[in-house]
Amino acid sequence: MKIIQVTNLKKKYRNGDGVEDITFSVHSGEIVALLGPNGAGKTTTIRCLAGLYTPDDGTIKIAGHSPGTVEAQQSASLIPDHPYLYPTLTVAEHLQFRARAFKVEKKDLQKKVYEALKEVNIESLADRLSGQLSRGQKQRVILAGAIIQNASIYILDEPTIGLDISSKQWLANWLVRKSKHHSAILISTHSLEFVLETANRVLLIREGRIVKEMAVPKNNEEYPAWKQEVIRSLGDWSND
Repeated sequence: MKIIQVTNLKKKYRNGDGVEDITFSVHSGEIVALLGPNGAGKTTTIRCLAGLYTPDDGTIKIAGHSPGTVEAQQSASLIPDHPYLYPTLTVAEHLQFRARAFKVEKKDLQKKVYEALKEVNIESLADRLSGQLSRGQKQRVILAGAIIQNASIYILDEPTIGLDISSKQWLANWLVRKSKHHSAILISTHSLEFVLETANRVLLIREGRIVKEMAVPKNNEEYPAWKQEVIRSLGDWSND
């Protein structure tokens, strides 16, 4: 089942950058990665999906609905490249605020917040001010908010930026678990290593266009040839 469907997406800026004729889909239970260098068009695509940008042309459907609609916002959660939280709220207060925004009943509020904190392993941070958190901790709070929202779609923009090795590994494992529970996940990244640990398919994006779609290898024997094809397709590119 196609949960995300993008068809002939076009979004251009005054300087000519952006994306041109982007088409792809993400199915339930699948992790798809947009892989490419900085400036390739990954974030533009993500922000169009999230309803933050209005496309110049093309169509986007999120669980059958257009970005920015109530239905799409309820189904999908954006985890941005620089997660922002209200700095003067505690983690628990932030999650309570999000829960109320998504109509969680008051009688279920504390239970939902605790369950979300537990799933992302940050119960100990419940009473800490959001402004005192590291980037990785803020990201987990955003993920906890998505859990409270009961999102079935996760859209992550450069999720490994600023994370240490253990945090990257935790996030990779968590995303794989969510996909096994039928979540549809789209990751924008320039990290080849993270793609290998998480994704089922990769969309190679360069200069605003998808230049190749590839399955991600599941054994070490296929990896060298696969990596060389990625590098060849993306040209002048390096990853973290």
